[in-house]
Amino acid sequence: MSVLDLPPGIGLLGAPLGTFRSPRRSRRLAGLSLLATVALGLATWYVATRHGWHRHLSSQLTLPIAFMALAGMGLAVRSAQVTITRDGVRWGWRSLSFLQSKARIAMAHVYRDGVSLEAKRGSRWFLAARDWDRFDALVRQLRRAELPVAEYPGTAPLRARLQSYGRFLDGILIVAVALAAIVLVWAVPPH
Repeated sequence: MSVLDLPPGIGLLGAPLGTFRSPRRSRRLAGLSLLATVALGLATWYVATRHGWHRHLSSQLTLPIAFMALAGMGLAVRSAQVTITRDGVRWGWRSLSFLQSKARIAMAHVYRDGVSLEAKRGSRWFLAARDWDRFDALVRQLRRAELPVAEYPGTAPLRARLQSYGRFLDGILIVAVALAAIVLVWAVPPH
């Protein structure tokens, strides 16, 4: 057996300086919405199939799947992590992640409500403060990774904030649960 030391920056995950997760309440909302859409979907299928074929049966059987898929996507996104390494910034999971390498980052623009990572070529990547726990530590780790940092006293520009998915994703999860409940009520036959 042999051991081979590889230099950083060749595609392997370096030692993390900091790992950041979504806020606990957001992860909890995502998990609860998945549980709720699955439970409501199972109840809908049970109610809808007990009364034989009817005109809306196909919709009542397929819509719960769509709501479960939305909730599953929300849980997947909320379980992703941001990891700061000396190689750059990674977003994703242990087995699948996306890297903004240190060599590609021209500047990390730090605002009161987020960080915008400006690539030398391409677009910016915005990390909203409300989407990640310990945001102040995230900024400290960007400095520790020796990325170029520019600080601004106010909030990020609107075009950067529009990239933030937190509130929109939470809204999608709530709407998915509400619509799953509506489909269940719709599936109950009139007496």
